[in-house]
Amino acid sequence: MSDTAENVSTTASEDAVVAAKWRPLVLAVIFLAMILRLLAAFALERHVNQAGRPFFVEGDANGYWELGLALARGNEYAVHAPPRRVLRVPSFPLLLAASIRLFGESVFAARCVLAVVGTVCCWLTYLLGSRLVMRRVGFSAALMMAVHPWQIGNSVLILSENWFTFWMLLSLLALSCLLDEQPTSRTDASVLRRQTLLCALGTGALTAAAVLVRPGFLPWLVVSAVAVLFFRRRYLTSGLVLAGTLLVGFVLVILPWVIRNQAVTGQVVVTSLWGGPSLYDGLNPDADGSSNMEFFGRDNVMATLSEYEMNAHYQQLALDFAVNHPSRVVELAGRKLQRFLQPMPNTVAVGWGLWGGCVVAAVVFAGLAVVGLRSRMLNASGLFLVLGPFLLSLVVHMVFVGSLRYRLPGEFPLSILAATGFFQCLLGRKPVQIPSQAQLSRRH
Repeated sequence: MSDTAENVSTTASEDAVVAAKWRPLVLAVIFLAMILRLLAAFALERHVNQAGRPFFVEGDANGYWELGLALARGNEYAVHAPPRRVLRVPSFPLLLAASIRLFGESVFAARCVLAVVGTVCCWLTYLLGSRLVMRRVGFSAALMMAVHPWQIGNSVLILSENWFTFWMLLSLLALSCLLDEQPTSRTDASVLRRQTLLCALGTGALTAAAVLVRPGFLPWLVVSAVAVLFFRRRYLTSGLVLAGTLLVGFVLVILPWVIRNQAVTGQVVVTSLWGGPSLYDGLNPDADGSSNMEFFGRDNVMATLSEYEMNAHYQQLALDFAVNHPSRVVELAGRKLQRFLQPMPNTVAVGWGLWGGCVVAAVVFAGLAVVGLRSRMLNASGLFLVLGPFLLSLVVHMVFVGSLRYRLPGEFPLSILAATGFFQCLLGRKPVQIPSQAQLSRRH
């Protein structure tokens, strides 16, 4: 055996030993996350039943559930009259349809399915943190998300953020592999390994899967492709090949949905036909930064316009408002930013004690993230991966509408930065840069 092969074998063996040591702790966190989310599902189901309604957050939840029922029953993927066939991207309704087919038309069963998804998100956070920094950081980040009150509560709502978080974390894991595997010479750069190309293809496919849950993630496709080019800028040819392969992976997954939309609308629609009303919801004369879709029922434009024309109509109204009222747009952006970052949702009435606790928790989390940023424990690609999704969501919702709900998915990768800050405070060391886990053996 050559020295290189022996070193690789030794590293893999050591890593397996370290992984075995951490396995009981990780399983304990996963078990804790699962129990807390199932308890939340029971509590929420009891609350909504006492209130005499099926969903805690009605509106979006009703629409998702109706689409899930339509798919489970083999009916057309459409809701309302006249039928709206491209109201929502299909991934979350497909998950609800799977729950309905397996467990019947039970909202509580769907909550339990989503509790499992939320638990898996905690595990994926552990994997991402372990890869980007070290296992103890991944473990701490997963623990933060496992016990986070809003993450627990949000994970059992019939809303798409939890399912989106699952696919987003998978795409970040794939992208981390792509960014960390750097060529060591021009020869290596010119001969791309098969697994690297598959990783690029998978990154694009997983990004498309996330977009098919939350269309607002679509700009991440461009951001991630540019990141591949940037981090491989010394070897541009390999970067271009991988960025192109990433785009191919995205197209392969999104194409069936685009073809279906072309068939039902006669137009090329990549995501959905709800972006126009959503944009106008955030940019109109009565906007205040929150969501208020009353204008849609009041205007009743679907009586005279097709779904595609309706979307274009509201998109144009929003753009006209932005052009004619730039100062108001800036003011609204500030309000949406405040709603995005606030520690408590406006729709939940709580006492001063809980409010104060949430404020303290939010301040501590943000403070640890700042310390983690200053610690330099994450390399450049790691910082991009943990900060990028959060910042993208922030910018998107400063344009549309702001809510704590939209911040929650970005907190999963951001918790890795907070965990590094926690260890920086705990160890009291000067900032030290730690190489990526993909470049060195994982540390315990």
